[in-house]
Amino acid sequence: MKIKAGSNLTKVKQANDISILGMIYQNGPVSRGEVARQLEITLPTVTTTVKRLLEKGVIRETEMKEQDFSLGRKAMAVDIAADSRFVAGVEWSPFGLICCISDLRGNIRIRKQYDEPELCGNYERLKYLTGVYVEEMLKESGILRERLAGVGWTAPGMVDAENGILVCSSIGGVDWKRKLVRADLEELLGMPVAVENHVKARAIGQDLFCRAARPDVYLYYFVQAGISCCIMVGGEPFGKGKQGTGDIGHAIMDLDGPVCNCGKRGCLQVFSGEAMLLKRAKALEEEGKCPVLAGLTAKGEPLTMELLLQAAADRDPDVEEMLQTGVRYMGISIANIVNLVNSPLVVIDSAVTSVPSMREYLDQVIREHNYFKEELELETDYVAANRYTGALGACAVAVKELVIRRP
Repeated sequence: MKIKAGSNLTKVKQANDISILGMIYQNGPVSRGEVARQLEITLPTVTTTVKRLLEKGVIRETEMKEQDFSLGRKAMAVDIAADSRFVAGVEWSPFGLICCISDLRGNIRIRKQYDEPELCGNYERLKYLTGVYVEEMLKESGILRERLAGVGWTAPGMVDAENGILVCSSIGGVDWKRKLVRADLEELLGMPVAVENHVKARAIGQDLFCRAARPDVYLYYFVQAGISCCIMVGGEPFGKGKQGTGDIGHAIMDLDGPVCNCGKRGCLQVFSGEAMLLKRAKALEEEGKCPVLAGLTAKGEPLTMELLLQAAADRDPDVEEMLQTGVRYMGISIANIVNLVNSPLVVIDSAVTSVPSMREYLDQVIREHNYFKEELELETDYVAANRYTGALGACAVAVKELVIRRP
């Protein structure tokens, strides 16, 4: 998250408070003087704001990491008080309702996944269950309700975060149009709610909670049932309102390719999406192929991505070949976006790349199709993919919108 500089001459007090708290969050532990220097705000302004934030308990004082050991009072730094408040994150996903509660640094205290995909099409039912499960997590974790700063919500599709609207969903089999998610959930839960698109939320989560040094422009590429790519600019997802949904899964990769569920042929999703990979693996098994995978499912175990990836790691030749095809199309699509924006970094969130050979192959394909490979020092960073990155991303959205921006 990029912290915009405040000014005690041209901006209102609230804008300064947001800048100062954001700076402390991103760089803490940090001295008051360093906050003032980087934000170009006078030290008295920073001191006054820090005093108020300390009284509220949002930040805490701590000793500077580096001391000169000279005589005199030890210099004190300030940092976010991670466990002063908590946030809940909820994702309405193709896999059901996934939720967690974390502290302000993204450390998960409790997590739950409710596999009820048959309920995905029922907006009112999912809304009700969201309320039930938030209260259930609070009870089981022992976190007092008044210490919950709010809830972050996310789902695949077009989300107008500013106005709290789910414009439409990209989950198959649902017809969610113009749903006032934020208002509905705030009324139900009795607390603030922030909403965001599922891939934007994941990108925000990586940027906010990992606090890694990132270039000004980079890509967050996400593969699950669908495929999306968020362009991060200055620590913020590209696009406001209906912009920047990032759905690249329906980009046409082969005009004569297999038919996608959208009705078109050769979408990226039919080659690289998890649902299609599982479908293709099942067909190969029925043809008597995939010997390692067949051994894993011989006891009646349902075919899952976990078993598919285990078979690949155990060098099942048919599974490896199938996954390599999907990875190749992923790599070509990533290189196309890199060529468009000249991004020096791609953060990749895909279960398939948990297999080292697939990760190496993806890097190779991206390099092959990177037009400016001699001029652009492109790096890839892989996320440890799991079903909770969306819910944790929703927690990050809540921290960003309901804590940092509402000091």
